[in-house]
Amino acid sequence: MRNAMDAQEVAIGWWWPGDARYGRTAFYAYAHPAPEGFGGTALSPPAARWDAALGEYVLDWDDIRASPDPHAVALEFARSAFRHACVACAWDQALAASADGMPPPVT
Repeated sequence: MRNAMDAQEVAIGWWWPGDARYGRTAFYAYAHPAPEGFGGTALSPPAARWDAALGEYVLDWDDIRASPDPHAVALEFARSAFRHACVACAWDQALAASADGMPPPVT
């Protein structure tokens, strides 16, 4: 815990069952510390949205369940959020390839 958030990071996760700030079940994604304008980009799928009060992107579980392929929709959100963080945080673009299962070599 002492080293938590001591470096820039991206987090993508499951918010069950929500809390007082956001009372719906959802997936979330954020970068810490988020660069200026991080929330100004649309992610995929279209139901994903930036929630300024949370400082996170969210994709409601109801939107995922309504899809013919919920697994693919959840994965699309995670990959989209990770790719966005790689660009917005000016990380090595080879990291973005790891969203498609092609991690960069360890040096």
